[in-house]
Amino acid sequence: MIKHKKMIAAFVVFAFLSLLQISAMPAAPSPSAETSMASSEKAPGFIEEEGSTAYQGKKKSMLPIVLIGVGVVAVAAVLFLVVLKTKYDITGQWQLEWDYPGYNSGEAPITFSGDKKSGTFLIGTANGTYAVDGKKVTWTYSGGDTVYTGEFSDKTHMSGTIVSNGIPGTWTAVKLGATSDFGNMAAAGNNASGKVEK
Repeated sequence: MIKHKKMIAAFVVFAFLSLLQISAMPAAPSPSAETSMASSEKAPGFIEEEGSTAYQGKKKSMLPIVLIGVGVVAVAAVLFLVVLKTKYDITGQWQLEWDYPGYNSGEAPITFSGDKKSGTFLIGTANGTYAVDGKKVTWTYSGGDTVYTGEFSDKTHMSGTIVSNGIPGTWTAVKLGATSDFGNMAAAGNNASGKVEK
Protein backbone atom coordinates (compact mmCIF):
# COMPACT_ATOMS: atom_id res chain seq x y z
CA MET A 1 0.00 0.00 0.00
CA ILE A 2 2.82 2.42 0.92
CA LYS A 3 4.62 1.48 -2.32
CA HIS A 4 1.50 2.37 -4.34
CA LYS A 5 1.18 5.69 -2.51
CA LYS A 6 4.80 6.54 -3.27
CA MET A 7 4.27 5.71 -6.97
CA ILE A 8 1.14 7.89 -7.07
CA ALA A 9 3.04 10.69 -5.35
CA ALA A 10 5.87 10.49 -7.89
CA PHE A 11 3.38 10.55 -10.77
CA VAL A 12 1.52 13.57 -9.36
CA VAL A 13 4.75 15.53 -8.87
CA PHE A 14 5.96 14.63 -12.40
CA ALA A 15 2.62 15.62 -13.96
CA PHE A 16 2.58 18.89 -12.03
CA LEU A 17 6.11 19.84 -13.14
CA SER A 18 5.30 18.92 -16.76
CA LEU A 19 2.17 21.10 -16.75
CA LEU A 20 4.10 24.00 -15.24
CA GLN A 21 6.71 23.75 -18.01
CA ILE A 22 4.01 23.72 -20.68
CA SER A 23 2.22 26.71 -19.17
CA ALA A 24 5.49 28.70 -19.12
CA MET A 25 6.02 28.30 -22.88
CA PRO A 26 5.24 31.45 -24.94
CA ALA A 27 1.95 31.38 -26.78
CA ALA A 28 1.99 31.40 -30.58
CA PRO A 29 0.70 34.66 -32.11
CA SER A 30 -2.90 34.43 -33.25
CA PRO A 31 -3.80 34.89 -36.96
CA SER A 32 -5.60 38.14 -36.17
CA ALA A 33 -2.41 39.53 -34.59
CA GLU A 34 -0.41 38.61 -37.71
CA THR A 35 -3.03 40.25 -39.95
CA SER A 36 -3.03 43.46 -37.94
CA MET A 37 0.79 43.58 -38.05
CA ALA A 38 0.74 43.15 -41.82
CA SER A 39 -1.94 45.79 -42.29
CA SER A 40 -0.02 48.24 -40.09
CA GLU A 41 3.01 47.85 -42.35
CA LYS A 42 0.90 48.55 -45.43
CA ALA A 43 -0.94 51.54 -43.98
CA PRO A 44 1.37 54.14 -42.36
CA GLY A 45 -1.57 56.22 -41.10
CA PHE A 46 -2.96 53.31 -39.09
CA ILE A 47 -1.42 54.44 -35.76
CA GLU A 48 -2.85 57.96 -36.09
CA GLU A 49 -6.29 56.65 -36.99
CA GLU A 50 -6.37 54.23 -34.10
CA GLY A 51 -4.75 56.61 -31.61
CA SER A 52 -8.08 57.87 -30.33
CA THR A 53 -9.35 54.44 -29.33
CA ALA A 54 -8.57 53.12 -25.84
CA TYR A 55 -5.66 50.66 -25.60
CA GLN A 56 -6.79 47.15 -24.97
CA GLY A 57 -4.06 44.98 -23.40
CA LYS A 58 -3.68 41.29 -24.14
CA LYS A 59 -5.86 39.05 -21.99
CA LYS A 60 -3.75 36.95 -19.66
CA SER A 61 -4.30 33.22 -19.70
CA MET A 62 -5.79 31.68 -16.55
CA LEU A 63 -4.15 28.32 -17.29
CA PRO A 64 -0.94 28.90 -15.26
CA ILE A 65 -2.94 30.01 -12.21
CA VAL A 66 -5.25 27.00 -12.46
CA LEU A 67 -2.29 24.64 -12.87
CA ILE A 68 -0.51 26.12 -9.86
CA GLY A 69 -3.67 25.75 -7.76
CA VAL A 70 -4.14 22.13 -8.82
CA GLY A 71 -0.46 21.43 -8.15
CA VAL A 72 -0.60 22.89 -4.64
CA VAL A 73 -3.67 20.77 -3.81
CA ALA A 74 -2.03 17.65 -5.27
CA VAL A 75 1.22 18.15 -3.35
CA ALA A 76 -0.71 18.78 -0.12
CA ALA A 77 -2.70 15.57 -0.66
CA VAL A 78 0.49 13.58 -1.32
CA LEU A 79 2.16 14.99 1.80
CA PHE A 80 -0.86 14.05 3.90
CA LEU A 81 -1.18 10.52 2.51
CA VAL A 82 2.49 9.56 2.32
CA VAL A 83 4.46 11.71 4.75
CA LEU A 84 2.29 13.21 7.47
CA LYS A 85 -0.30 10.47 8.00
CA THR A 86 1.24 7.96 10.39
CA LYS A 87 -0.27 4.56 9.80
CA TYR A 88 1.04 2.89 12.94
CA ASP A 89 -0.19 3.85 16.41
CA ILE A 90 1.68 2.21 19.30
CA THR A 91 -0.33 3.92 22.04
CA GLY A 92 -2.59 1.75 24.16
CA GLN A 93 -2.28 -1.72 25.64
CA TRP A 94 -0.54 -4.65 23.93
CA GLN A 95 0.03 -8.28 24.89
CA LEU A 96 3.80 -8.81 24.85
CA GLU A 97 5.48 -12.21 24.56
CA TRP A 98 9.26 -12.65 24.97
CA ASP A 99 11.70 -15.50 24.74
CA TYR A 100 15.30 -15.69 25.98
CA PRO A 101 16.49 -19.10 24.71
CA GLY A 102 18.01 -21.05 27.57
CA TYR A 103 16.83 -18.51 30.17
CA ASN A 104 13.11 -17.80 30.25
CA SER A 105 10.04 -16.88 28.26
CA GLY A 106 6.73 -15.34 29.18
CA GLU A 107 4.06 -12.81 28.38
CA ALA A 108 2.45 -9.80 30.01
CA PRO A 109 0.44 -6.72 29.06
CA ILE A 110 2.44 -3.58 28.22
CA THR A 111 0.90 -0.11 28.00
CA PHE A 112 2.34 2.70 25.85
CA SER A 113 1.33 6.25 26.83
CA GLY A 114 2.19 9.29 24.71
CA ASP A 115 1.76 9.83 20.99
CA LYS A 116 2.51 7.91 17.78
CA LYS A 117 6.17 8.96 17.87
CA SER A 118 7.33 8.85 21.50
CA GLY A 119 6.28 8.49 25.11
CA THR A 120 6.55 6.14 28.08
CA PHE A 121 5.58 2.52 28.74
CA LEU A 122 4.65 0.44 31.76
CA ILE A 123 4.92 -3.35 32.05
CA GLY A 124 4.35 -4.83 35.50
CA THR A 125 6.35 -2.60 37.80
CA ALA A 126 8.96 -1.73 35.15
CA ASN A 127 8.84 1.35 32.95
CA GLY A 128 10.83 3.29 30.39
CA THR A 129 10.54 5.27 27.16
CA TYR A 130 9.69 4.37 23.56
CA ALA A 131 10.26 5.86 20.11
CA VAL A 132 8.60 5.07 16.76
CA ASP A 133 10.11 5.97 13.38
CA GLY A 134 7.81 4.84 10.57
CA LYS A 135 7.50 1.08 11.05
CA LYS A 136 10.48 0.84 13.42
CA VAL A 137 9.96 0.75 17.19
CA THR A 138 12.37 0.89 20.12
CA TRP A 139 11.74 0.93 23.83
CA THR A 140 14.29 1.10 26.60
CA TYR A 141 13.76 0.32 30.27
CA SER A 142 14.72 2.90 32.87
CA GLY A 143 18.35 2.23 33.68
CA GLY A 144 19.05 1.10 30.11
CA ASP A 145 19.64 -2.57 31.00
CA THR A 146 16.98 -3.87 28.58
CA VAL A 147 16.30 -2.63 25.03
CA TYR A 148 13.58 -3.88 22.68
CA THR A 149 13.91 -3.11 18.95
CA GLY A 150 11.69 -4.21 16.08
CA GLU A 151 8.97 -3.08 13.73
CA PHE A 152 5.27 -3.23 12.93
CA SER A 153 4.13 -5.96 10.54
CA ASP A 154 0.69 -4.30 10.43
CA LYS A 155 -1.33 -1.92 12.63
CA THR A 156 -1.89 -4.48 15.40
CA HIS A 157 1.24 -6.68 15.32
CA MET A 158 4.92 -5.99 15.93
CA SER A 159 7.99 -8.07 16.67
CA GLY A 160 11.75 -7.87 17.04
CA THR A 161 14.76 -8.60 19.22
CA ILE A 162 15.76 -7.87 22.81
CA VAL A 163 18.99 -7.47 24.68
CA SER A 164 18.59 -7.67 28.46
CA ASN A 165 21.67 -7.56 30.67
CA GLY A 166 23.68 -8.69 27.65
CA ILE A 167 21.36 -11.68 26.97
CA PRO A 168 19.69 -11.72 23.50
CA GLY A 169 16.09 -12.71 22.91
CA THR A 170 13.07 -12.19 20.67
CA TRP A 171 9.63 -10.67 21.21
CA THR A 172 6.19 -10.31 19.59
CA ALA A 173 3.26 -8.10 20.55
CA VAL A 174 -0.42 -7.95 19.61
CA LYS A 175 -2.56 -4.90 20.31
CA LEU A 176 -5.32 -5.70 22.78
CA GLY A 177 -8.69 -5.81 21.06
CA ALA A 178 -7.09 -7.05 17.82
CA THR A 179 -7.72 -10.69 18.71
CA SER A 180 -9.60 -12.52 21.44
CA ASP A 181 -6.94 -15.15 22.13
CA PHE A 182 -3.80 -13.96 23.90
CA GLY A 183 -2.86 -17.19 25.64
CA ASN A 184 -1.99 -17.38 29.31
CA MET A 185 -0.23 -14.72 31.29
CA ALA A 186 3.46 -15.07 32.15
CA ALA A 187 4.50 -18.62 33.00
CA ALA A 188 5.17 -19.43 36.63
CA GLY A 189 8.61 -18.30 37.76
CA ASN A 190 8.99 -15.60 35.04
CA ASN A 191 8.90 -11.96 35.96
CA ALA A 192 6.24 -9.75 34.39
CA SER A 193 8.65 -7.13 33.08
CA GLY A 194 10.07 -8.99 30.10
CA LYS A 195 13.58 -8.58 31.52
CA VAL A 196 16.18 -11.15 32.46
CA GLU A 197 17.15 -10.71 36.09
CA LYS A 198 20.73 -11.63 36.88
